[in-house]
Amino acid sequence: MAETASSRDPDQQYSPEPNILERRAADYLRKQNPKASYPLQACRDEERIALKRAGRQAIIWSAIAGILSGAIIGGMEWFMRKGILDGMQDMTLMEQLPYWAGFFAVAGVVSAVEILFLYWNALRGVARISRITGIPLQDSQYARLLLSGMSRVALELPSPRHRIYGIDPYAQMGRWKLAAISVMYRMKVGVSSFILRVLMRRVFGRMALRGMLPLVTGPLYAIWNAIITWRIMRKAKVQALGPYRIETLLHRLDADLDRLGSTARDVILQGMGELIMRNQDAHPSHVYLLSRLLDAFEASDRELTIDWPEHRRQLDTLDETEMHWVLEILTVATVLGGTWRGRPRRFLQEVHEACGVALDEERLQARRKEMLEGRQPGWGFPQNRPS
Repeated sequence: MAETASSRDPDQQYSPEPNILERRAADYLRKQNPKASYPLQACRDEERIALKRAGRQAIIWSAIAGILSGAIIGGMEWFMRKGILDGMQDMTLMEQLPYWAGFFAVAGVVSAVEILFLYWNALRGVARISRITGIPLQDSQYARLLLSGMSRVALELPSPRHRIYGIDPYAQMGRWKLAAISVMYRMKVGVSSFILRVLMRRVFGRMALRGMLPLVTGPLYAIWNAIITWRIMRKAKVQALGPYRIETLLHRLDADLDRLGSTARDVILQGMGELIMRNQDAHPSHVYLLSRLLDAFEASDRELTIDWPEHRRQLDTLDETEMHWVLEILTVATVLGGTWRGRPRRFLQEVHEACGVALDEERLQARRKEMLEGRQPGWGFPQNRPS
């Protein structure tokens, strides 16, 4: 029988055809982290400190790169205007053209070197995070999934756009928004950095402060680079700490697995599918968790057709243990998704309301903080369910 998309390993579900950049980044990450087994304990204090240091160093180096490139480009323009062209007051646009062409050529080279450094710096930071957290990047289908996810984070690539176990992560997203997000992803590190330089030159070129370009542009580029790198390190940290949380969850679930009926299992899988669509992204941690749940439930059909409204109505038929696990798994999945506000949060609130349980926002944020610090997760049955 030919292999279907739904029967592929989780790494093939997530990224069946990695591009050459993803493969090169994966090779680098794999060499930096030879670990092949899953983390079985929470991060120690020294590991938490090392994680903060790794992120901070990557951000500092990106800011330094911004200061240097900004100073070079701004200083070059200032020197050209004041030193070579003496203000260019008496020159026509055509007479200025060769000089500006030379300026933009040099600025483009400087920006290209800086952008390459930013990618390398992000990749190095992601490698350090994966090594400190101890996630496996070798020799298994789940390790390959994590490797692909970390590679795409370092390269600022969006998740691949195809179905995950039959689920279309972008089913609830308009095509125009999907296209806009695609453009924004490609602009984040490369195009956006160069456009910022051109805009700053135009803005300050028309102001009295244009003589201070080297002093102004450097800090602005540094801040821009730092924000982008901070986002990359944050995403990498969320993905790197996800496996421990998932494996801990599945270990606890194993003790109650016999108490979950077919209805509860279907509701959990349907809830995961709906959350992926509400999140509007095929997050690697969601693919990881969904695959582990399909294995744990021994699902014969691994291609899901999501009909959440129908399965939501079945929540009332579940007993207390089953309802607890629905809430627990979907809460952990929401925390793992990187972005828990907005649509994912509203979905989780909807599930709690259907179960007759109030969503504890403070507890949700505390659990997210626990995950980001790699601490032992706090567990407990939901409260406030009416009798």
